[in-house]
Amino acid sequence: MGLLEFLHDSDLSLRPPEKVMHPTTLGSARLTRLSFSRSMIRRAASNNWKIERTSIDLDECGRGQIIYRVEAEDHIFHFVAFTTTIDESLHTDRVIADGWEISAALVEGELSENLLNFLATEVPKQETSRLDSRVLSITRGNRSVRFYEYLVNRLASGFQPEAEKVGDAGYIMRSTAFYGNGKFGMRSFLGFPPDHPLAAPYRAQFLAAWLFRETSYDSVEYCAQIRSPEKAVAFDEQWCRFFGLGNATGLGLIPWAMKHPKKLNAWVSVRELALAGVRALPNSVEHRELLEEWIEQGHQHFASFQGEDRWPWMGPDSLSEVILGIRDVFSSMDSEEFPFDALYLWAEEQGPEITELVVSLLLELDETSDDEVDRLLRVDNSDAPDLLMTVGDLNDKIAEEYFWLDDLDLESSQASHYWWVISDNAEEPRRAERSVINPEHRDVAIDFALRLNQLKNDLKKADCDIKVTQFLQDLPHHGIAVNRTVKDSGPYSEPRENVCDLDHLPLNLQRFQLAMYGMDNFKAQSTDWLRVTLFQGAPRIAELCPDTSDRWVWPQQPQTDQRSSFL
Repeated sequence: MGLLEFLHDSDLSLRPPEKVMHPTTLGSARLTRLSFSRSMIRRAASNNWKIERTSIDLDECGRGQIIYRVEAEDHIFHFVAFTTTIDESLHTDRVIADGWEISAALVEGELSENLLNFLATEVPKQETSRLDSRVLSITRGNRSVRFYEYLVNRLASGFQPEAEKVGDAGYIMRSTAFYGNGKFGMRSFLGFPPDHPLAAPYRAQFLAAWLFRETSYDSVEYCAQIRSPEKAVAFDEQWCRFFGLGNATGLGLIPWAMKHPKKLNAWVSVRELALAGVRALPNSVEHRELLEEWIEQGHQHFASFQGEDRWPWMGPDSLSEVILGIRDVFSSMDSEEFPFDALYLWAEEQGPEITELVVSLLLELDETSDDEVDRLLRVDNSDAPDLLMTVGDLNDKIAEEYFWLDDLDLESSQASHYWWVISDNAEEPRRAERSVINPEHRDVAIDFALRLNQLKNDLKKADCDIKVTQFLQDLPHHGIAVNRTVKDSGPYSEPRENVCDLDHLPLNLQRFQLAMYGMDNFKAQSTDWLRVTLFQGAPRIAELCPDTSDRWVWPQQPQTDQRSSFL
């Protein structure tokens, strides 16, 4: 059964799309056990992947090369990282930079000298590289300007980091992109057979991200050892998992979400199906105790970080108080027949952020197999739109599925305040004021709410009995809107907002996607972009085994400052 059929036929009580796809709901999402980072590590652990660092050749400044080998389910992969230094003034979160302090590639197969030389030539070029099907993903990024040298010097002196100086950041290096799926000549996602260990969506990119994070640890510890062979120490037990991989993202996520309705539907659906299943669970000691453990873990995490609210979201101080309230409310529900549903219904009355925090906690009780989730996440975009329906049929479909357009005030002047365009100097999606910049056919066609509203208005003037194909002959500019409407992309395929509106807040859609990736520690830098952390608390490659726990999320910030064992 496909995902759409499962959604339509399910006996589970699913949340309605008008709630789930509301901007503030999407903008309150948190990572869950269904997030890509966690499912990747579970796959690696349960299938006993063997990962080792096979080569490290760096100078005392961290310039050189690091190589990791992955043996996964009869497949061999290598992650090759080329490191250098650049002036701090050249550090940027923008994808259009010309140079980075780390450039890396994930490749399949044995690493011959010819392949290594090829990678050394092409991978540092990134945007101008020309690769081949041996390469699955490439990435790049920079060291933390504030923390990298501090950490090296601290370990070289024989001491662990001071929590008050580095604990709030949660990363050593920050990535700026993870490319894959055929870009620059790499292997297309369609090139993976179904039983391939990286055949799930984004799995290759997240394996690369996990090894990027490993590279940051190895680089710091190795440089510390070079600088002070007699005194240098490794990160101790408290710090060796704490740091994740930094990342920043901006407006580029908005066109992706708007242009891939079936994928967005799949991402939302796996969460909603799992949530419905958990809410239907009857009261049991086992499930109650598990949820209580996750609530306590969340409280300890937020309480150890501390910090004020981070507009437009709650900060650690508020979240630590909120989660105590969740604990108290849940404790009062021990006699409920369906306590998990009762907890959700209570949260729904508290607002989107508390609701989605409770959702993330409840989803820890979900037992859907990763293979089933992976299957549901694969979508087929090859179906052709049905243009043989009549104008009357199309009118009915819009009235039934796009009734929410009436709530967006699409006839107002502020509804079309922005264009979405490709920037000339950055070659990235941007939004520009329509009154200031004319896109001159360079606009990014994601103004679906406006297009659908215009289509709806013109359909009312057309003969209800003519075919849609005939309607488009006279009004071809409606082609994008018609194609969007006639395809059945699923109930959760459309964010309930107008991305061209003056009050549109891009952070909402961005946060949902980042939460699905498995990122956390959301820090908005403006209305348009934010910084996050990935794999914070995740196991290191040396710890990976079939018994690796999935409880690594929400780590506590280390509080001590002590010496560690020598390298």
